[in-house]
Amino acid sequence: MYRRILVPHDGSPFAERVLPHVIELAGPLQAEIHLLEVIPSPNPAVYSADLEAGAGVAVEAIDEAQEELRAQGRARLQEIARELADRGIRAVWTVANGDPAREIIKYESANDIDLVAMATHGRTGLTRALLGSVTDAVLRDGGRPVLVVRAKES
Repeated sequence: MYRRILVPHDGSPFAERVLPHVIELAGPLQAEIHLLEVIPSPNPAVYSADLEAGAGVAVEAIDEAQEELRAQGRARLQEIARELADRGIRAVWTVANGDPAREIIKYESANDIDLVAMATHGRTGLTRALLGSVTDAVLRDGGRPVLVVRAKES
């Protein structure tokens, strides 16, 4: 039933908490795990004042920071894929750029994903309203079943 399981990863300790659940599923099912890290596009409002002042250096610094985030994401996912391979689980990984929820939904469709496994921070109230929830968006707008692991701080 679950041949391809997508595990979005954002580099946080919360994201790591979904992996034991996915390993438990993937092993017996001989499922392939797809690891995806999405590097959010920078918010232009953050550096718009610098641009108005003619500081092209700000754009360069942001580009460098984005590339560093991509490099960290690649290294992180490669390591997780190696650990999964050591357990006999097939894994592929991708680093994408853009809005995390949109990229996850796009990836699940393009790669014939059977299950998306995600952690949620479990935020409520005003914090959730202000920050939004990638998990909520994937649940609401995605086309695949979603396994949600609530990741609480210890």
